[in-house]
Amino acid sequence: MRVLSFSLACLLLAGCSMIGDGVRFSGPALDYLAPHNGPHAILHLETEKKTDGFGLAPYPYTAIIYELCSPEKGKGDKFGYLGEVKVSVESEWGNPALVKVGSGKPIFIAFGLINPINQYECTTKHIFTPEEGKTYSFVSSTGWSECSSKTSVISGEARSLPIENIKTLDKATKEELLESGVNVSREPC
Repeated sequence: MRVLSFSLACLLLAGCSMIGDGVRFSGPALDYLAPHNGPHAILHLETEKKTDGFGLAPYPYTAIIYELCSPEKGKGDKFGYLGEVKVSVESEWGNPALVKVGSGKPIFIAFGLINPINQYECTTKHIFTPEEGKTYSFVSSTGWSECSSKTSVISGEARSLPIENIKTLDKATKEELLESGVNVSREPC
């Protein structure tokens, strides 16, 4: 009876945790390479909690970063995959992670939980143009049932401002992302 109860509980938890937004990011994952030259801004990527309540790092949250490609004749705007960052106290980037991005050019960022073990994915998706010298904060929820991220521009000590001209695509389907120029297959420019 205990085995049956445990199995049923696991099944219910897995079933609940698979309520995603329907958009899967496929293709090979690449570590993010920060730009070396030119003007840049900083992304401050963080999860709400540093541990899972037992002192262990939660499953790493992922920031997938795309940049608007140089315009090509006859083609619309297209974002090319630059790489991804794992955000966790046990990851290379840490929690919070500070990542340099190019400024003056629109970027697409998907930030949240992508767990290949149970096929759960819950990411917030945004397009905006980082301004030189600014730090943009994305703080993601650690709850299985919550997908939201708090977004802001960090301005001075303990002050934050809204990000101007940000386009949020959290509820966008794969087709709507493609219409916005984002290829979910992680294709570079």
